[in-house]
Amino acid sequence: MPRVLLIEDHEGLRESLELNFKQKGWDVVSTSSGEEALKLLEEERVDVAVIDKKLPDISGISLIERVRAFDDIPVIIITAYGNVEDAVNAMKKGAWDFIEKPFEPEFLINRVERALREVSLRKKKEIEEEPEIVGRSPSIVKAKELALKVAPADTTVLLLGESGTGKELFAHLIHKRSRRRDGPFVIINCAAIPETLLESELFGIEKGTATGVEGRVGKFEVADGGTVFLDEIGDLPLPLQAKLLRVIEEKSFERVGGRRRIKVDVRIIAATNKDLEEEIKKGNFREDLYFRISTFPIHIPPLRERREDIPVLAEHFLKKYSAAMRKKIKGIRREAMKILMEYPWPGNVRELENVIERAVILAEGNYIEKEEIILPAGERKEEIIPLKELIKKVEREAILHAIELCGGDKEKAAEMLGITLRTLYNKLKEVEDGS
Repeated sequence: MPRVLLIEDHEGLRESLELNFKQKGWDVVSTSSGEEALKLLEEERVDVAVIDKKLPDISGISLIERVRAFDDIPVIIITAYGNVEDAVNAMKKGAWDFIEKPFEPEFLINRVERALREVSLRKKKEIEEEPEIVGRSPSIVKAKELALKVAPADTTVLLLGESGTGKELFAHLIHKRSRRRDGPFVIINCAAIPETLLESELFGIEKGTATGVEGRVGKFEVADGGTVFLDEIGDLPLPLQAKLLRVIEEKSFERVGGRRRIKVDVRIIAATNKDLEEEIKKGNFREDLYFRISTFPIHIPPLRERREDIPVLAEHFLKKYSAAMRKKIKGIRREAMKILMEYPWPGNVRELENVIERAVILAEGNYIEKEEIILPAGERKEEIIPLKELIKKVEREAILHAIELCGGDKEKAAEMLGITLRTLYNKLKEVEDGS
Protein backbone atom coordinates (compact mmCIF):
# COMPACT_ATOMS: atom_id res chain seq x y z
CA MET A 1 0.00 0.00 0.00
CA PRO A 2 1.47 3.41 -0.99
CA ARG A 3 2.18 5.71 1.93
CA VAL A 4 1.84 9.50 1.64
CA LEU A 5 3.39 12.04 4.02
CA LEU A 6 1.16 15.13 4.31
CA ILE A 7 2.59 18.26 5.98
CA GLU A 8 -0.09 20.98 6.16
CA ASP A 9 -0.70 23.40 9.05
CA HIS A 10 -4.28 24.30 8.01
CA GLU A 11 -6.28 21.74 9.99
CA GLY A 12 -9.38 21.76 7.76
CA LEU A 13 -7.42 21.27 4.54
CA ARG A 14 -5.17 18.66 6.13
CA GLU A 15 -8.14 16.58 7.32
CA SER A 16 -9.91 16.94 3.95
CA LEU A 17 -6.84 15.83 1.96
CA GLU A 18 -6.14 13.01 4.40
CA LEU A 19 -9.70 11.72 3.89
CA ASN A 20 -9.38 11.91 0.09
CA PHE A 21 -6.04 10.11 0.13
CA LYS A 22 -7.41 7.33 2.36
CA GLN A 23 -10.38 6.89 0.00
CA LYS A 24 -7.82 6.12 -2.72
CA GLY A 25 -6.54 3.28 -0.55
CA TRP A 26 -3.36 5.07 0.50
CA ASP A 27 -1.83 5.01 3.96
CA VAL A 28 -1.39 8.58 5.23
CA VAL A 29 1.07 10.01 7.75
CA SER A 30 0.11 13.62 8.51
CA THR A 31 1.40 16.48 10.64
CA SER A 32 1.33 20.29 10.82
CA SER A 33 5.03 20.60 11.70
CA GLY A 34 8.09 20.30 9.48
CA GLU A 35 10.37 19.26 12.34
CA GLU A 36 7.89 16.62 13.48
CA ALA A 37 7.74 15.31 9.90
CA LEU A 38 11.52 14.83 9.88
CA LYS A 39 11.28 12.83 13.12
CA LEU A 40 8.49 10.71 11.59
CA LEU A 41 10.67 9.99 8.54
CA GLU A 42 13.35 8.49 10.76
CA GLU A 43 10.86 5.81 11.78
CA GLU A 44 8.31 5.64 8.94
CA ARG A 45 8.78 4.69 5.28
CA VAL A 46 6.88 6.93 2.85
CA ASP A 47 6.61 6.95 -0.95
CA VAL A 48 5.57 10.58 -1.64
CA ALA A 49 5.53 13.78 0.43
CA VAL A 50 2.97 16.61 0.02
CA ILE A 51 4.27 19.73 1.79
CA ASP A 52 2.72 23.14 2.36
CA LYS A 53 5.18 25.89 1.48
CA LYS A 54 4.37 28.02 4.54
CA LEU A 55 4.64 26.11 7.82
CA PRO A 56 4.75 27.54 11.35
CA ASP A 57 8.20 26.19 12.23
CA ILE A 58 10.10 25.84 8.94
CA SER A 59 9.77 26.74 5.27
CA GLY A 60 8.39 23.97 3.06
CA ILE A 61 11.00 24.88 0.42
CA SER A 62 13.85 24.33 2.88
CA LEU A 63 12.32 20.95 3.78
CA ILE A 64 12.61 19.58 0.23
CA GLU A 65 16.25 18.48 0.34
CA ARG A 66 15.97 17.16 3.90
CA VAL A 67 12.91 15.05 3.04
CA ARG A 68 14.42 13.78 -0.21
CA ALA A 69 17.48 12.60 1.70
CA PHE A 70 15.25 9.80 2.98
CA ASP A 71 15.35 7.39 0.02
CA ASP A 72 14.94 10.18 -2.59
CA ILE A 73 11.23 10.71 -1.83
CA PRO A 74 9.30 12.77 -4.47
CA VAL A 75 8.12 16.05 -2.94
CA ILE A 76 5.04 17.99 -4.07
CA ILE A 77 4.86 21.57 -2.76
CA ILE A 78 1.40 23.15 -2.29
CA THR A 79 0.97 26.86 -1.55
CA ALA A 80 -1.43 29.78 -1.43
CA TYR A 81 1.50 32.20 -1.83
CA GLY A 82 2.98 30.97 -5.08
CA ASN A 83 5.03 32.92 -7.59
CA VAL A 84 7.38 32.02 -10.44
CA GLU A 85 10.50 32.63 -8.34
CA ASP A 86 9.31 30.24 -5.60
CA ALA A 87 8.36 27.59 -8.15
CA VAL A 88 11.80 27.78 -9.81
CA ASN A 89 13.54 27.67 -6.44
CA ALA A 90 11.49 24.64 -5.36
CA MET A 91 12.28 22.74 -8.58
CA LYS A 92 15.98 23.55 -8.25
CA LYS A 93 15.97 22.04 -4.76
CA GLY A 94 14.45 18.86 -6.18
CA ALA A 95 10.66 19.28 -5.85
CA TRP A 96 8.71 16.90 -8.10
CA ASP A 97 5.86 19.41 -8.56
CA PHE A 98 4.67 22.85 -7.37
CA ILE A 99 0.89 23.38 -7.06
CA GLU A 100 -0.89 26.63 -6.23
CA LYS A 101 -3.99 26.76 -4.01
CA PRO A 102 -6.89 26.59 -4.42
CA PHE A 103 -7.05 23.27 -6.29
CA GLU A 104 -9.52 20.42 -6.62
CA PRO A 105 -8.57 17.38 -4.50
CA GLU A 106 -8.75 15.23 -7.65
CA PHE A 107 -6.05 17.36 -9.29
CA LEU A 108 -3.63 16.79 -6.39
CA ILE A 109 -4.55 13.08 -6.26
CA ASN A 110 -3.74 12.81 -9.97
CA ARG A 111 -0.31 14.38 -9.41
CA VAL A 112 0.41 12.09 -6.43
CA GLU A 113 -0.60 9.06 -8.54
CA ARG A 114 1.81 10.11 -11.27
CA ALA A 115 4.62 10.55 -8.74
CA LEU A 116 3.87 7.08 -7.29
CA ARG A 117 3.94 5.52 -10.78
CA GLU A 118 7.31 7.13 -11.49
CA VAL A 119 8.71 5.87 -8.18
CA SER A 120 7.40 2.36 -8.90
CA LEU A 121 8.92 2.30 -12.41
CA ARG A 122 12.23 3.70 -11.16
CA LYS A 123 12.50 1.12 -8.39
CA LYS A 124 11.63 -1.70 -10.80
CA LYS A 125 14.31 -0.49 -13.22
CA GLU A 126 16.87 -0.18 -10.40
CA ILE A 127 16.19 -3.73 -9.23
CA GLU A 128 16.58 -5.03 -12.79
CA GLU A 129 19.82 -3.12 -13.35
CA GLU A 130 21.50 -3.33 -9.94
CA PRO A 131 24.17 -5.93 -9.20
CA GLU A 132 22.87 -9.17 -7.74
CA ILE A 133 24.33 -10.28 -4.41
CA VAL A 134 23.87 -14.06 -4.50
CA GLY A 135 23.65 -16.04 -1.27
CA ARG A 136 21.34 -17.08 1.56
CA SER A 137 23.79 -17.48 4.43
CA PRO A 138 23.13 -15.25 7.48
CA SER A 139 26.50 -13.46 7.08
CA ILE A 140 25.96 -12.40 3.45
CA VAL A 141 22.30 -11.52 4.09
CA LYS A 142 23.40 -9.27 6.99
CA ALA A 143 26.06 -7.60 4.82
CA LYS A 144 23.49 -6.89 2.10
CA GLU A 145 20.99 -5.52 4.63
CA LEU A 146 23.62 -3.11 5.95
CA ALA A 147 24.49 -2.01 2.39
CA LEU A 148 20.83 -1.29 1.60
CA LYS A 149 20.36 0.61 4.87
CA VAL A 150 23.33 2.92 4.30
CA ALA A 151 22.75 3.40 0.56
CA PRO A 152 20.22 6.31 0.77
CA ALA A 153 22.50 8.27 3.11
CA ASP A 154 25.61 10.09 1.89
CA THR A 155 27.74 8.40 4.54
CA THR A 156 31.25 7.19 3.71
CA VAL A 157 31.33 3.39 3.66
CA LEU A 158 34.28 1.06 4.28
CA LEU A 159 33.97 -2.44 2.77
CA LEU A 160 36.18 -4.99 4.50
CA GLY A 161 36.95 -8.39 3.05
CA GLU A 162 39.45 -10.63 1.33
CA SER A 163 40.16 -10.36 -2.39
CA GLY A 164 37.42 -11.89 -4.50
CA THR A 165 34.62 -11.60 -1.93
CA GLY A 166 32.64 -9.09 -4.01
CA LYS A 167 33.51 -5.70 -2.53
CA GLU A 168 33.10 -3.93 -5.88
CA LEU A 169 29.68 -5.56 -6.32
CA PHE A 170 28.61 -4.19 -2.92
CA ALA A 171 29.95 -0.73 -3.79
CA HIS A 172 27.97 -0.76 -7.03
CA LEU A 173 24.81 -1.85 -5.18
CA ILE A 174 25.16 1.01 -2.66
CA HIS A 175 25.59 3.50 -5.52
CA LYS A 176 22.57 2.13 -7.41
CA ARG A 177 20.35 2.45 -4.35
CA SER A 178 21.57 5.96 -3.47
CA ARG A 179 20.23 9.32 -4.57
CA ARG A 180 23.40 9.59 -6.67
CA ARG A 181 22.29 6.65 -8.83
CA ASP A 182 22.11 8.80 -11.97
CA GLY A 183 25.59 10.23 -11.37
CA PRO A 184 28.92 8.61 -12.28
CA PHE A 185 30.29 5.54 -10.49
CA VAL A 186 34.08 5.86 -10.76
CA ILE A 187 36.36 2.98 -9.74
CA ILE A 188 39.95 3.63 -8.66
CA ASN A 189 42.18 0.67 -7.78
CA CYS A 190 44.83 2.21 -5.52
CA ALA A 191 47.04 -0.89 -5.79
CA ALA A 192 46.98 -1.11 -9.60
CA ILE A 193 48.19 2.41 -10.47
CA PRO A 194 51.93 3.24 -10.09
CA GLU A 195 52.59 5.63 -7.19
CA THR A 196 54.18 8.19 -9.55
CA LEU A 197 50.94 8.42 -11.57
CA LEU A 198 48.37 7.96 -8.82
CA GLU A 199 48.07 11.61 -7.71
CA SER A 200 47.42 12.92 -11.23
CA GLU A 201 45.04 9.99 -11.85
CA LEU A 202 43.02 10.92 -8.76
CA PHE A 203 43.12 14.71 -8.92
CA GLY A 204 44.18 15.58 -12.47
CA ILE A 205 47.13 17.60 -13.71
CA GLU A 206 47.47 21.12 -15.13
CA LYS A 207 48.79 21.59 -18.65
CA GLY A 208 52.45 22.60 -18.74
CA THR A 209 53.26 21.22 -15.26
CA ALA A 210 56.24 19.61 -16.98
CA THR A 211 57.57 19.78 -20.53
CA GLY A 212 55.12 18.16 -22.93
CA VAL A 213 52.52 17.41 -20.24
CA GLU A 214 48.94 17.83 -21.38
CA GLY A 215 46.29 18.85 -18.86
CA ARG A 216 44.03 16.06 -17.65
CA VAL A 217 40.91 15.86 -15.49
CA GLY A 218 41.24 13.49 -12.52
CA LYS A 219 38.87 10.78 -11.38
CA PHE A 220 37.42 12.92 -8.59
CA GLU A 221 36.32 15.59 -11.08
CA VAL A 222 34.82 12.92 -13.34
CA ALA A 223 32.86 11.56 -10.36
CA ASP A 224 31.32 14.95 -9.41
CA GLY A 225 27.70 14.35 -8.41
CA GLY A 226 28.29 10.61 -8.11
CA THR A 227 30.32 8.03 -6.21
CA VAL A 228 34.06 7.31 -6.03
CA PHE A 229 34.97 3.70 -5.21
CA LEU A 230 38.49 3.58 -3.78
CA ASP A 231 39.43 -0.09 -4.02
CA GLU A 232 42.42 -1.35 -2.02
CA ILE A 233 42.66 1.94 -0.09
CA GLY A 234 45.14 0.26 2.26
CA ASP A 235 47.72 0.53 -0.54
CA LEU A 236 47.33 4.31 -0.91
CA PRO A 237 50.72 6.02 -0.28
CA LEU A 238 50.91 8.15 2.88
CA PRO A 239 51.36 11.53 1.07
CA LEU A 240 48.17 10.88 -0.91
CA GLN A 241 46.34 9.80 2.23
CA ALA A 242 46.83 13.33 3.55
CA LYS A 243 45.45 14.85 0.34
CA LEU A 244 42.48 12.46 0.33
CA LEU A 245 41.69 13.43 3.93
CA ARG A 246 41.52 17.09 2.87
CA VAL A 247 39.21 16.20 -0.01
CA ILE A 248 36.85 14.39 2.37
CA GLU A 249 36.87 17.26 4.87
CA GLU A 250 36.82 20.23 2.49
CA LYS A 251 35.22 18.66 -0.62
CA SER A 252 37.82 20.41 -2.76
CA PHE A 253 41.37 19.89 -4.05
CA GLU A 254 44.00 21.25 -6.41
CA ARG A 255 45.21 19.51 -9.52
CA VAL A 256 48.87 18.54 -9.71
CA GLY A 257 50.72 21.74 -10.65
CA GLY A 258 47.62 23.87 -10.07
CA ARG A 259 46.66 26.55 -7.57
CA ARG A 260 42.92 26.79 -8.13
CA ARG A 261 40.71 24.93 -5.65
CA ILE A 262 38.25 22.66 -7.45
CA LYS A 263 35.04 21.87 -5.57
CA VAL A 264 33.49 18.43 -5.96
CA ASP A 265 30.40 16.72 -4.60
CA VAL A 266 31.22 13.02 -4.31
CA ARG A 267 30.39 10.15 -2.03
CA ILE A 268 33.30 7.90 -1.11
CA ILE A 269 33.08 4.14 -0.75
CA ALA A 270 36.42 2.58 0.20
CA ALA A 271 37.45 -1.07 0.29
CA THR A 272 40.41 -3.02 1.58
CA ASN A 273 41.60 -6.56 2.19
CA LYS A 274 44.04 -5.31 4.84
CA ASP A 275 43.65 -4.87 8.59
CA LEU A 276 43.82 -1.06 8.64
CA GLU A 277 44.14 -0.88 12.43
CA GLU A 278 47.24 -3.05 12.15
CA GLU A 279 48.51 -0.86 9.29
CA ILE A 280 48.07 2.21 11.55
CA LYS A 281 50.26 0.55 14.20
CA LYS A 282 52.93 -0.13 11.56
CA GLY A 283 52.80 3.52 10.43
CA ASN A 284 51.47 2.62 6.98
CA PHE A 285 48.02 4.22 7.32
CA ARG A 286 46.84 7.50 8.84
CA GLU A 287 44.62 7.12 11.88
CA ASP A 288 42.65 10.31 11.10
CA LEU A 289 41.88 9.07 7.58
CA TYR A 290 40.81 5.69 8.97
CA PHE A 291 38.30 7.37 11.29
CA ARG A 292 36.97 9.39 8.35
CA ILE A 293 36.40 6.43 6.02
CA SER A 294 35.22 3.90 8.62
CA THR A 295 32.01 5.72 9.58
CA PHE A 296 30.00 2.74 8.35
CA PRO A 297 32.06 -0.46 8.00
CA ILE A 298 30.61 -3.56 6.30
CA HIS A 299 32.40 -6.91 6.60
CA ILE A 300 31.98 -9.18 3.58
CA PRO A 301 32.66 -12.78 4.63
CA PRO A 302 35.03 -15.11 2.74
CA LEU A 303 33.44 -17.98 0.85
CA ARG A 304 34.88 -20.61 3.21
CA GLU A 305 32.79 -19.06 6.02
CA ARG A 306 29.56 -19.36 4.04
CA ARG A 307 29.86 -22.76 2.38
CA GLU A 308 26.08 -23.11 2.19
CA ASP A 309 26.20 -20.47 -0.56
CA ILE A 310 28.55 -22.49 -2.81
CA PRO A 311 25.76 -24.49 -4.57
CA VAL A 312 23.66 -21.34 -5.06
CA LEU A 313 26.62 -19.38 -6.46
CA ALA A 314 27.72 -22.30 -8.65
CA GLU A 315 24.23 -22.59 -10.18
CA HIS A 316 24.11 -18.81 -10.68
CA PHE A 317 27.41 -18.80 -12.59
CA LEU A 318 26.38 -21.94 -14.49
CA LYS A 319 23.27 -20.18 -15.83
CA LYS A 320 25.28 -17.05 -16.66
CA TYR A 321 27.99 -18.80 -18.68
CA SER A 322 25.72 -21.44 -20.22
CA ALA A 323 23.61 -18.62 -21.67
CA ALA A 324 26.68 -16.66 -22.80
CA MET A 325 28.14 -19.73 -24.56
CA ARG A 326 24.76 -20.94 -25.83
CA LYS A 327 25.05 -24.29 -24.10
CA LYS A 328 22.13 -26.18 -22.58
CA ILE A 329 23.73 -27.35 -19.35
CA LYS A 330 21.12 -28.44 -16.82
CA GLY A 331 23.18 -28.69 -13.69
CA ILE A 332 26.24 -29.94 -11.78
CA ARG A 333 26.75 -33.60 -10.94
CA ARG A 334 26.82 -34.55 -7.25
CA GLU A 335 30.47 -35.68 -7.43
CA ALA A 336 31.44 -32.37 -9.03
CA MET A 337 29.52 -30.39 -6.41
CA LYS A 338 31.26 -32.40 -3.66
CA ILE A 339 34.63 -31.20 -5.01
CA LEU A 340 33.38 -27.60 -4.97
CA MET A 341 32.08 -27.95 -1.40
CA GLU A 342 35.36 -29.38 -0.07
CA TYR A 343 37.71 -26.87 -1.71
CA PRO A 344 38.88 -23.99 0.60
CA TRP A 345 38.42 -21.22 -2.03
CA PRO A 346 41.35 -18.91 -1.20
CA GLY A 347 40.27 -16.72 -4.15
CA ASN A 348 36.68 -16.62 -2.86
CA VAL A 349 33.68 -15.97 -5.14
CA ARG A 350 35.86 -14.71 -7.99
CA GLU A 351 37.76 -18.01 -8.03
CA LEU A 352 34.52 -20.02 -7.97
CA GLU A 353 33.21 -18.02 -10.93
CA ASN A 354 36.41 -18.72 -12.88
CA VAL A 355 36.17 -22.46 -12.12
CA ILE A 356 32.53 -22.64 -13.29
CA GLU A 357 33.28 -20.63 -16.45
CA ARG A 358 36.11 -23.07 -17.25
CA ALA A 359 33.82 -26.05 -16.54
CA VAL A 360 31.15 -24.70 -18.92
CA ILE A 361 33.77 -24.36 -21.67
CA LEU A 362 34.92 -27.96 -21.11
CA ALA A 363 31.43 -29.47 -20.69
CA GLU A 364 30.35 -31.83 -23.47
CA GLY A 365 27.09 -33.09 -21.99
CA ASN A 366 24.05 -31.67 -20.19
CA TYR A 367 25.75 -31.74 -16.78
CA ILE A 368 29.07 -30.57 -15.34
CA GLU A 369 31.11 -33.68 -14.52
CA LYS A 370 33.76 -33.91 -11.79
CA GLU A 371 36.50 -34.16 -14.46
CA GLU A 372 35.48 -30.71 -15.71
CA ILE A 373 36.11 -29.07 -12.31
CA ILE A 374 39.70 -27.89 -12.70
CA LEU A 375 41.31 -26.62 -9.50
CA PRO A 376 44.90 -25.43 -8.86
CA ALA A 377 47.50 -28.19 -8.79
CA GLY A 378 47.82 -29.86 -5.41
CA GLU A 379 44.38 -28.81 -4.16
CA ARG A 380 42.46 -31.93 -5.23
CA LYS A 381 44.17 -34.58 -3.15
CA GLU A 382 42.22 -37.79 -2.97
CA GLU A 383 44.78 -39.78 -0.95
CA ILE A 384 44.01 -40.40 2.72
CA ILE A 385 46.19 -38.51 5.22
CA PRO A 386 47.66 -40.89 7.85
CA LEU A 387 45.76 -40.54 11.15
CA LYS A 388 48.92 -39.79 13.17
CA GLU A 389 49.84 -36.96 10.81
CA LEU A 390 46.29 -35.59 10.87
CA ILE A 391 46.19 -35.58 14.71
CA LYS A 392 49.53 -33.72 14.86
CA LYS A 393 48.27 -31.16 12.37
CA VAL A 394 45.07 -30.53 14.37
CA GLU A 395 47.04 -30.32 17.65
CA ARG A 396 49.51 -27.84 16.17
CA GLU A 397 46.76 -25.56 14.82
CA ALA A 398 44.81 -25.70 18.11
CA ILE A 399 47.88 -24.83 20.21
CA LEU A 400 48.98 -21.92 18.02
CA HIS A 401 45.42 -20.59 17.86
CA ALA A 402 45.04 -20.78 21.68
CA ILE A 403 48.34 -18.90 22.22
CA GLU A 404 47.22 -16.22 19.78
CA LEU A 405 43.84 -15.86 21.54
CA CYS A 406 45.61 -15.50 24.90
CA GLY A 407 47.89 -12.76 23.60
CA GLY A 408 50.98 -14.98 23.85
CA ASP A 409 50.31 -16.05 27.44
CA LYS A 410 51.24 -19.77 27.29
CA GLU A 411 50.00 -20.52 30.82
CA LYS A 412 46.51 -19.25 29.96
CA ALA A 413 46.63 -21.10 26.62
CA ALA A 414 47.49 -24.38 28.41
CA GLU A 415 44.59 -23.84 30.82
CA MET A 416 42.25 -23.12 27.90
CA LEU A 417 43.37 -26.35 26.14
CA GLY A 418 43.06 -28.45 29.32
CA ILE A 419 46.72 -29.51 29.37
CA THR A 420 49.69 -28.79 31.63
CA LEU A 421 52.16 -26.04 30.81
CA ARG A 422 54.89 -28.69 30.48
CA THR A 423 52.82 -30.61 27.89
CA LEU A 424 52.27 -27.35 25.99
CA TYR A 425 56.02 -26.68 25.83
CA ASN A 426 56.66 -30.27 24.66
CA LYS A 427 54.09 -29.88 21.91
CA LEU A 428 55.59 -26.52 20.89
CA LYS A 429 59.03 -28.15 20.66
CA GLU A 430 57.54 -30.74 18.30
CA VAL A 431 56.10 -27.92 16.18
CA GLU A 432 59.48 -26.14 16.05
CA ASP A 433 61.27 -29.41 15.17
CA GLY A 434 58.71 -29.98 12.42
CA SER A 435 57.98 -33.48 13.74
